Amino acid sequence: MEAALVGLAGTTVGAVTGFAGAWLAQRGQVRMQQEQRLHAEQVRWLDDKKGLYRDLLIRLYGWHDSLASILKDEDDGKLFDNRSTAYKWIVEASLISGDEVRSAVSDVHRALLRVQTVISDSSSTADEWPLQGVEDGLSALEDALRAELAMPARVGSRPRLGRR
Repeated sequence: MEAALVGLAGTTVGAVTGFAGAWLAQRGQVRMQQEQRLHAEQVRWLDDKKGLYRDLLIRLYGWHDSLASILKDEDDGKLFDNRSTAYKWIVEASLISGDEVRSAVSDVHRALLRVQTVISDSSSTADEWPLQGVEDGLSALEDALRAELAMPARVGSRPRLGRR
């Protein structure tokens, strides 16, 4: 009778251990799948941001170049198109970007509007390049965009302890 009870106890311990092992393995697999999905989503989101930020910079530089051509009396006739499209990308970027990028975009936008006012009033002095503030703002914006896109948390990566 004792042998039967020891056998029953051993079988019960084995069953519980097997169940716990299977449960832990399944839990680990589910967690791994969730992290993979999250990582894939974050990478996709980062790729979308890259395209948006690229288009934003292209249009802001286009607006800058149109203003520069007006200042040099070589109007390229693209000011309205560049400005209108830049507004679209400014709004898009403000919806998804971080605070630093939003602030930098806003600074560039205000600088471009100030230059337009200076050009329309013809109040700039010959010694001063009115677009310098815009150029400085665009440089700061590029730095902010790079910083946001380079953040490891954006793609769910973690620092590795060792090499693979």
